[in-house]
Amino acid sequence: MKPGEVTQIPVAHVERNPHNPRRLFDEKPMRILQESIALVGILVPVTVYPKEDKEDINVEKDQFVLLDGERRWRCATNLGLEKMPAIVVESPSEERNILTMFHIHNMREPWMLMPTALKLQTLMDILQEDNERKLAELTKLSISQIRRCKILLTYSAKHQDMLLAPPDKRLRADFFIELQRIRGPALREGFPFWIERGDEKCVDLMLAKYLKGVVKAVTDSRKLAEIYRGAIRTAQLDRFFNEMDRFLDNPKMGIQDIDIPGATFDKEYKEIRRSAKRLHTQLLRLDTEAVSGDQEMIDILEQLLGLIQSKLEEALVERVRPDVQPD
Repeated sequence: MKPGEVTQIPVAHVERNPHNPRRLFDEKPMRILQESIALVGILVPVTVYPKEDKEDINVEKDQFVLLDGERRWRCATNLGLEKMPAIVVESPSEERNILTMFHIHNMREPWMLMPTALKLQTLMDILQEDNERKLAELTKLSISQIRRCKILLTYSAKHQDMLLAPPDKRLRADFFIELQRIRGPALREGFPFWIERGDEKCVDLMLAKYLKGVVKAVTDSRKLAEIYRGAIRTAQLDRFFNEMDRFLDNPKMGIQDIDIPGATFDKEYKEIRRSAKRLHTQLLRLDTEAVSGDQEMIDILEQLLGLIQSKLEEALVERVRPDVQPD
């Protein structure tokens, strides 16, 4: 795609790009950007391409489509500006159109996850490609982000819309991503308590528990997955199904009330946490000069470092930062 020089084009001759994954324009950052533009103008030109693919471009008469800069364009429209600085590039293919916007925004603040997921779905449909590594190479998203997007795409349109709501009503994508730890096996293995109620109903029941504080953290779904694995390990799967029936039927029942003896690691977890705090204090006091002459201690610490790093990578959820930067 060959870029052109910066030129001034009529604001009224520009329209939004239907492939732009950015669907959320929160009031506060938009107000800040608009105030800035009113004060000093648009400092970074938008990027557009001609709506009609033709050789001779007339910036005063032709219509253009945004590749980059919808927020600046919206602010310019609200302020009643007649013209805005723009770089005109050649018309891209649909595939290149989407990929260009992915690449532009990966150089800045990432989009919120649900809009990104929806546009990723469009790209997968166009390319007939769902390989995570190939999609990561194309979009410059991380494989972890690709996986998170693909999880959100498995939820109903109703639940996806909850992630596209205004800020005061918008739910966190992490809730749905963490829920997949138990929802995934339930759908895959056909858990009776999930299949009989239906996927959307079960998600609603879990969401209600979270919103009412019965399930206190988005990561608490990990505890359900832990209990499930423990039930398999202790040959109590039928009891797990019965307890989950009870859990879903009782709005006030918390995860801690699920009764499957020996199926959780709660006691072990608390001991590890106490040991970690104790080790942290001891390491702060450690004489590093003494360690340098103790090869066995060095080997142990290196092994511990690798293990801790590995466990953290498994446990931590990579978060997509809120989209507050002007585009």
